[in-house]
Amino acid sequence: MAVNTASIDTLASVDKDRLNKWAFLCLFSVLALTAHQTDDVDKHSYVTVCAASSIVFSGLAVFAHVGTTSISALFVGTVIEGLVSLIVVGLWAVALPIIMDPANGLAQMYVGRAGSDVADYQATISNANLFFTSWGAGVCAVMVLAMYIRERLGGSGTGMGYTANWYLLILTSVIVIIESATFKDQVCGIEGGTEDVTCGRNTYGLVTGCIGLTISTVISLSSSLGKDSALITTVSGFIMAVLYTLCAGLLTFDNGPATYVGNHYFSAWAGFFLSFAVFGSVLKEYLGVGTGLVTAAVDAEDNVGNNSDLCDVEIHKI
Repeated sequence: MAVNTASIDTLASVDKDRLNKWAFLCLFSVLALTAHQTDDVDKHSYVTVCAASSIVFSGLAVFAHVGTTSISALFVGTVIEGLVSLIVVGLWAVALPIIMDPANGLAQMYVGRAGSDVADYQATISNANLFFTSWGAGVCAVMVLAMYIRERLGGSGTGMGYTANWYLLILTSVIVIIESATFKDQVCGIEGGTEDVTCGRNTYGLVTGCIGLTISTVISLSSSLGKDSALITTVSGFIMAVLYTLCAGLLTFDNGPATYVGNHYFSAWAGFFLSFAVFGSVLKEYLGVGTGLVTAAVDAEDNVGNNSDLCDVEIHKI
């Protein structure tokens, strides 16, 4: 009976966590649609369709999670929820590059130096509401899908820990790749767009994003399947920390391509902090730091249980 109760508690916690993510996804989608319709002069039809569809899907998901038991059984944790979450991730995966492309002038735009031989173009935020709410929706969508996949693969879905950080590193690396590739094409590709040293630093960011995407994808999937190696994960975390430390420094300081606040800037620093977060977590696990207290607590609980059994035996004897 105790095992069944624990399983029910774990499932309830999983559903509650995923419900919160669905609710935030719905909220961010509403705000993103509002920001696009009210603040952007040039409306993009796909962005409108994406945000509206996201509102519908996430709203239905929230209703299913808080609805009756029969409705929840048809959606929560089933293939239907997985398919819906995958569709929403796909919608925002297409919409975000459109929204964030400075050439479209929606959430970001290019600024440069006037009256100079080198314009030194860089992307910066032009519509803050659309910028942050669309990213919020995209991140929530990815987190919902990641939690669903982990649960389906046999994980608890709760306490994602450094596994969630690896998934976020995938997203961060994709952003670094897209921003670096866009900068290379739209700025480095034109005469007088920026200096050669800036383009060189941008190339390093592109390479770092590719390596980071490969490593984080392999480690996150291995962790979700429960087949990750402590040594390999620790080494991978160290490599990521080194790469993104150099990436943040080269891209956001001095002649870097991301000295203005925008996607390029945030993604470089996000990679820096996330890589150190995963490296610190896996290093502590590999070295066994902090496991002594957990072991002691488990032993103490076992001793209490044994003493209770002994007391019951003595009472029966009397």
